[in-house]
Amino acid sequence: MNETIKSILERRSIRSYDLRPVEKEKIETILKCGQFAPSAMNRQPWHFTVITDRKVLDRISEANRQVFLQSDDEKMRERAKDPDFDTFRGAPMAIFVSGDREAKYAPADCANAVENMALAAYSLGLGSCYIASFRHALERPEGAHLLKELKIPEGYQPLYALSLGYGNETLGERAPRRENTVTYIE
Repeated sequence: MNETIKSILERRSIRSYDLRPVEKEKIETILKCGQFAPSAMNRQPWHFTVITDRKVLDRISEANRQVFLQSDDEKMRERAKDPDFDTFRGAPMAIFVSGDREAKYAPADCANAVENMALAAYSLGLGSCYIASFRHALERPEGAHLLKELKIPEGYQPLYALSLGYGNETLGERAPRRENTVTYIE
């Protein structure tokens, strides 16, 4: 099996990390892989925000907890009550991917970038987790100060994040893939 297919089939979401920082060279490689993702009409409607200051992630996570506690969704409220609640799962860093609000296909294009980065991270020996739930805190008026702190360019909206670090969890058996999800038209 070639290494690309092996990475796609073996990569898993990691939700527990050690505190070791990710090397700058690895971060740069991962970002480059995100920048080389396919995009509609090669518009490349993304902006990447690299956060290596865990205190910033903690502030976003705490703001998210407050939003979750007020949610109508019981699962979200219960998750927020967990004393170990952390939107970024303890990762030492995250990369946020924001999309140009004017680009029609920005959400799909930015999703492509995150997937490229997740696969690149795996190939470099890093764990990652694809996250969208961090946006709850940033989408509310009380989260405007966080958007400023993140220096998201005008006209862009945060869509996804990728937590990154060296995983320290033992993963169980992978869940089987759902059946009956492919139809051939011949």
